[in-house]
Order: sequence, then structure tokens, then C-alpha cells
Amino acid sequence: MAGCLMSDTFEARSRIIESVDSRGLRGWSRIDTALLAIVTLFAAALRLVSLGRPVELVFDEIFYAPDACWYVYGNEAVCGIADLVSRAHPPLGKWLIGWGIAAFGYEPFGWRVAAAAAGIISVALLYLLAWRLLRRVTPGSAATVGALAAAGLLATDFLHLVQSRVAMLDAFIALFVIGAVLAIVLDRDRGRERGDLPWWWRLTLGRPWRMMAGVCIGGAAATKWSGAFVAPAIIGLVIAWEIAERRRLQPGGGWSRWVSEAVRREAVPTVVLLGIVPLLVYMASYIGRMPGELLALPWDPGSVWRGIWEHQRAMLEFHRELGGNHPYQSPPWAWPLLKRPVAYWFADEGGTYREILALGNPVVWWPGLLALAGLVVTWWRAGWGSLRPEPVILGAAAATFVPWVLLSGDRSQTFIWYFLPTVPFLCLALACFAAWAWERMAGRGAVVVYGLIVVISFGLYLPLLTALPLETDAWRLRMLFRDCDAQTLPDDTTSEGESPPGWCWI
Repeated sequence: MAGCLMSDTFEARSRIIESVDSRGLRGWSRIDTALLAIVTLFAAALRLVSLGRPVELVFDEIFYAPDACWYVYGNEAVCGIADLVSRAHPPLGKWLIGWGIAAFGYEPFGWRVAAAAAGIISVALLYLLAWRLLRRVTPGSAATVGALAAAGLLATDFLHLVQSRVAMLDAFIALFVIGAVLAIVLDRDRGRERGDLPWWWRLTLGRPWRMMAGVCIGGAAATKWSGAFVAPAIIGLVIAWEIAERRRLQPGGGWSRWVSEAVRREAVPTVVLLGIVPLLVYMASYIGRMPGELLALPWDPGSVWRGIWEHQRAMLEFHRELGGNHPYQSPPWAWPLLKRPVAYWFADEGGTYREILALGNPVVWWPGLLALAGLVVTWWRAGWGSLRPEPVILGAAAATFVPWVLLSGDRSQTFIWYFLPTVPFLCLALACFAAWAWERMAGRGAVVVYGLIVVISFGLYLPLLTALPLETDAWRLRMLFRDCDAQTLPDDTTSEGESPPGWCWI
């Protein structure tokens, strides 16, 4: 969609000066408000309608829903368990699921509604993030088009929709990751000079959005440790932007002066807001879940702090020692290629099938990978400008995915849904090219055609994402890859066995 359609307009865009005052940029419009509301309501309808179907626990809901119920009620008669089922992750994700149970009861809608809310909010935040990034590098309404494209792609993304309709943890990580990136971009674009500072501004060291980024990093890590993967990207962006700001204000200072001045002015806010604040949020997730004395020495066996430390050790040992094979596992490099989706739930109703299949949309994910590569080129052609959208999108995508490639090692049980926090940045990469293409009539046609292809593919696979009935032949038509040895139907009842060596969607 990018390519030659916009090659002759790119040079003009790349001349945008980084030091442009944000007050001179295109402002938020009523159209943006209306489109944001529409795409958010659309995402809500997809995630909330028939959320209680299926009525039984689905896939890893068997761990998280009962534990969340135990957090809320602590009652075996209500939750069906006498103790926690799993202690493999920090508590925050279960607390969030528990809030839905507290509001709607321990039933399917109640244990899934928190994940649905996280998915809905994620779509809205991605619209805001895309608009904020694109308004610097696109004229007129193109930023609005890009924002709508990003939010629409995420609203209809197969994996994001599935994870927003099951009581698992990953939708919360995606929400916190998007929130952290949006907050740090807002911090970058903040008014640098304030006169009479209110108390809440002083409390955040003059960086309320940076503190919010720290809160989101802490929330992501307190849901799963992998949520913290985004932190290096956030910190790296802050460092780059602060040095660029010093360079703008002191053009003749030289690198040593720019770096030293940035350190002098920003080291304390950065360490406090992006280091201490996330740690405090992480520790706060244990409130109500760790017995013991609060006012006690950390190494005292009866202290809360010793209990929290022992839980960290237990989680580390669990993940280090996790072995065996799972029939739906796949290595990290295979996730964006859609080598092995996961059947969360399957039912053969005699002539019709119902399924919940965790997979990505090939007409979004595969072009999204190309779009990420294309952003490297556009960033190079723009002179590696630090205030452009490319470093934000590429940095966040790399931070949420590359650690899995590096750290997975000999661990066999890794799954496609771990890729979810990276998916919003695939959508943002495509949205950039949609916004740039919108500047020409031919580009607008390409954007519309691509949008129609996405809508058609979404409609085709919607039954597989939401357990709607499909005739046998219609179900098989959607199984694009069937290099599955002798497997002819999904098996959602077993967690043991080798994954097929080839591409298999069954």
C-alpha cells in the first residue's frame, strides 16, 4: 500500500522540522471525536455481544477465573476450589478479572468482562496514539485516517478479539503497553514551561504523563513479567527525546553538553517515575494477597516482604523448569507467520462445528511485517528524526517481541498469544502508510480496497473467533494450512504431545 503511490510526496513530508511547536500542529476535531466514539462502540459490540458463550471455562480460563473468584470470595462453595490453582504470575491480572466477577458474579460474562473492557479501551487508546504520532508528519485529515485505520485494524484483529473475549491475562498486558507508549508520547509533547504549578503537577515532578507511563509499565509487569519488556523502549525513547530537546535549545553545545544537561535535568524524574513508580505499582498488586506483617524486616519469615520475595522465586523456578511439549506450541519466530494457531475451544455438534481459534489475520499480520520494515526505510529517508512516528512504533514492536526470541531458549511451551502486545504496533505501521497514501487519489483508492479486504477477511473468520456454528465444509475452507499429520479436528482437551512440524491451523 505504501510503495510508489507516495514516493513523490515523501520528500516533502520529511522536511517537517522536528522543533516545530506543537501548538502549530493540526488540532483535535469533532470528526476525530465522532470517529473515536464510533470505532470504540464497534469494538465494544464485537467484544460484549454473546460474551457468555461458551458457558464453560475455556482453555486457560481454568486457571485464572477460579483464582480470580477466590480473590473476591475466598469461598470453596462459590469458586469450586479450596486454594489457588496457579501461582505462575503476579496478582494484578487476576484482580482485574476478579473485579468483573465481583460486579456480575462468578459466571461466564462476569469472568470475561474485564478482558473485554481492556480490549475496548485498547482500541480507543490506539486511535489517540496514532493520531498523536501522525499529526507531525501528515497534512490535513491524513492523521485522522491513520488513527481510524490503526484503531479499526486492532478492533477487528483476530487475536485481539479472541483475547478480549476470554478470561486470560494478555489483553491487560496489551492495554498497559499501549497506555505506556501513549503516555510517554504525551510526555514528549507536553508544554515545557509552566508557571504556577498545581500540587498534583509538583507531586509528579512536573511529569504527570511520565508518571502515568510508569504506572502502566508497573501494571503490565504486575500482570505478567513479560509486560515489562516494553520498559527499555520507553526509557530509550525518553533518553533520545531529552537529548534532542537539549540539542534544540542549545544548538552549539556539542554532544557532551547535550547529554550532561539532559542527565542533570531529567535523571531524577526518569529514575523516580519510570523506575520507582513501576516497582510501587508491582508491589501494590500484592495488597490483600500476601499474608504477614507489613511493619517487619524484609527477611523476617512472617513479613509480607518475605512472602512477596518467595513468590518471585517460585515464579522464576516455574518458568525456568517448565518443560514438556504442548500440541499447540510454536516458537516465537513462527507467531507472526501464523504457523500454529491455538484451538481454545471446539465442539462437534453433528454436522456443524463451533470453535474459538486464537490466530492472527494473515491479510493484516503479513503486510504489517512488511510495513514495519518499510518504516525503517522511511525513517532513514527522513534523517532518523527522533520526533517521527517510526522510532516509537519500531521501538515498541521490537521491545515486545525480540525478548521472546532471545529468552525462549530451550523452553518449548511458547504460544502465539504471547505476540498480542506487538499486534497494536503492526496496526500502527500499516496506519502510517495508510495516512501517507491518503495524500494522493490513487493512494486513497488503495487504502479503501485494502480496508475492504480486511473487512471481508474479518467477516469470513468471525465465526471461528466467537464460537458461531459453521458447516463442516465451511469450517475446512477456513483452515488455510493443514500440514497436521493425521490430525483432522482440533483437540482442546489435551495439553500434552508434540506440535505438528509444518504449518497447521487445526
